[in-house]
Amino acid sequence: MVVKHPVTLKGEFTRLTKVTQLLVSWNHCLSKLKSHVMASSNVTSSVPHGGFHPVSEWLPTVTVGSMWIMAGKVKWVTDIEKSVLINNFEKRGWVQVAENEDWNFYWMSVQTIRNVFSVETGYRLSDDQIVNHFPNHYELTRKDLMVKNIKRYRKELEKEGSPLAEKDENGKYLYLDFVPVTYMLPADYNLFVEEFRKNPSSTWIMKPCGKAQGKGIFLINKLSQIKKWSRDSKTSSFVSQSTKEAYVISLYINNPLLIGGKKFDLRLYVLVSTYRPLRCYMYKLGFCRFCTVKYTRSTSELDNMFVHLTNVAIQKHGEDYNHIHGGKWTVSNLRLYLESTRGKEVTNKLFDEIHWIIVQSLKAVAPVMNNDKHCFECYGYDIIIDDRLKPWLIEVNASPSLSSSTASDRVLKYGLVSDTLNIAVPGGMVPDCRWNKSPPKEVLGNYEILYDEELAQGDGADRELRTRPSQSLGSKGGRSRDPGRTLSTNWK
Repeated sequence: MVVKHPVTLKGEFTRLTKVTQLLVSWNHCLSKLKSHVMASSNVTSSVPHGGFHPVSEWLPTVTVGSMWIMAGKVKWVTDIEKSVLINNFEKRGWVQVAENEDWNFYWMSVQTIRNVFSVETGYRLSDDQIVNHFPNHYELTRKDLMVKNIKRYRKELEKEGSPLAEKDENGKYLYLDFVPVTYMLPADYNLFVEEFRKNPSSTWIMKPCGKAQGKGIFLINKLSQIKKWSRDSKTSSFVSQSTKEAYVISLYINNPLLIGGKKFDLRLYVLVSTYRPLRCYMYKLGFCRFCTVKYTRSTSELDNMFVHLTNVAIQKHGEDYNHIHGGKWTVSNLRLYLESTRGKEVTNKLFDEIHWIIVQSLKAVAPVMNNDKHCFECYGYDIIIDDRLKPWLIEVNASPSLSSSTASDRVLKYGLVSDTLNIAVPGGMVPDCRWNKSPPKEVLGNYEILYDEELAQGDGADRELRTRPSQSLGSKGGRSRDPGRTLSTNWK
């Protein structure tokens, strides 16, 4: 890494801390800092000719104990050539460099993150370098591991005697039943067969664990439909070859909420800045993805992915795909529709439960997540709502698509990246991973804080939630909503 020469400032630690915090939000504070620095007898400084430039262009380097403010422009790299990324970097005046050069910010693919944190590479990130994935993000974003971690989380809460793990008379979780019944194949094949035979008329959906955009997905309603995939023809025993791709098989939600007769799901964006303590943000501008063909339970249409899968990568090839709106609807439009057809109270309850699902899924993986200080992550949550207005977590994406299928799509994703950068790289400054980044509300844009573990522990909300589920589980217990509160208040 390039050695940066610090301006040494002794004493007055408290006043300097306040000044540096103001730098993030107000550019004019730089001139005040300049006057302060120049007046100090213990300071030597080389100020750029012509005075102080905007925050994104120049900041002095200050050292006080272990606190740094790095100098210079942010140097960025990406292996994802998307205009919504590059335009955001350039707008901030950041400088593009090559991967093998000294960089501060790397927006990378999930394939690259494996190499960065690989034991073989031995690569160590410096305090002024951040990346957009946690090392083992797959604990949440790989379909089989997500289910595994949620199951473990439920069992741990049950073992603790937590009221969150309470079950009904049929053995179903009252508050943690938010993922469809799921088995891993080939490992859980016998367990799946046993479950299938309990309800032989059910429909199941098979998905490869490591693929996205609807690739490799198919529906079954008979065991014979997967025998070719799952059994050796000679021995009739399950083939568990290491070369066979791992799948998850889940009970299909065959009663989805329909709008205009069509199935849809929700794509919601959630930003995690740290897992321990857990701090996450919900993006307000999510959207619905609609199928192009009206939904039917007819078994003759099980192979018709235009009926069953909402992925744009699939639907855009349909004859009825609309290139103007892209088969998408904003979450705000969905909310208005539900308020007008089902009522405001029921709609609020639904969205409270969606927020609940997201927080609990993050809590489920937090203990096993490598909480590297150089990392943040923006996840794409896929939620399906059934006709009883019960939300189900389908999967979580580590690299939600930044491609734009429509003009409004491009505006949304440009704003998503911009607001994400404002939180991940406060003030557009060269990052310092030793800071406890908790940006002020003014810079959140369309993000709202969904859960802050430090605040939750501070006011005892987590303890209350564990001991008073009937009142703390939000809409499940009839909790009244306070529109003046942030989402973090709802889900502490």
